Amino acid sequence: MRVLILVPLLAGCAPSDYERMGRLERDVRHALAREAPETVPSLWLARFDGREVLAINPDRPVAGASTLKILLLVEAHAQGAAFPWDADTTLLAEDVVGGTGTLQHERTGSTWSWRQITRRMILESDNTAANLVLARLGMDRVNARAAALGLAVTRFERKYMDFEAQRAGRENRTTAREMGRLCMAIARREVVSPAACDEMIALLEGTSRGRIAAGVPKAIPVGHKSGWMRGLRADAGWVRVPGAPYVLSIFLDNVYEKPGAEDDRGVGAIEAVARLVFEALGPGDE
Repeated sequence: MRVLILVPLLAGCAPSDYERMGRLERDVRHALAREAPETVPSLWLARFDGREVLAINPDRPVAGASTLKILLLVEAHAQGAAFPWDADTTLLAEDVVGGTGTLQHERTGSTWSWRQITRRMILESDNTAANLVLARLGMDRVNARAAALGLAVTRFERKYMDFEAQRAGRENRTTAREMGRLCMAIARREVVSPAACDEMIALLEGTSRGRIAAGVPKAIPVGHKSGWMRGLRADAGWVRVPGAPYVLSIFLDNVYEKPGAEDDRGVGAIEAVARLVFEALGPGDE
């Protein structure tokens, strides 16, 4: 039975390719095949010094989902004083969309500072907040920022929860490598300014544990942003292991949607990979 489970993910690997894989890649592929055998993975893993540790389809374009809220955060800081962090804006009925986040349940007509909205966009992955920030920043400027950062695939083509645009073929895209490199640039304090990066690091390290933080002791900071949409699960961020920090970016396509309240096998697959990565690269690794 174990062999049959592993076939879907490993079928594209000739025996000689499989033999040349390092132990970590073999373990990762086995974990993905065990947890979510139907999925198509894209993964990029690297040390903070830029050394690539593992890459599986890292340049395949994928739906960015909520991981792209990191790019919105970067652009907000890049616009500096032009982005009114402490000014208020009014929540209108037409602003409200569903999905994740609690802003959709707030009273229409209530006022919120742009700082509060931006924090909800990251800490709650709030879609209403993300759309407000995207509209304020300007989609063209956000995409221009991605291009200026050398992200060739990463771009917005629609608002969150805009299913009509999605049906028309417009999708927000990225790659595992590009999102990993963006996270690395923030963690290394190389985007916009060190002070701006410190603010982004503090916010992203305030998100809930799990996914790439799975198996990582709570004393070790993890900054990340997950993403979810039908058939896709993703997470991208960093693990600040003392002396050996790393970035892990993983996107799983074609995830089987379990009915009812069963465990999410896509999230389970990401967490299984995250544990393997921490065991391989965590404290004690040379």
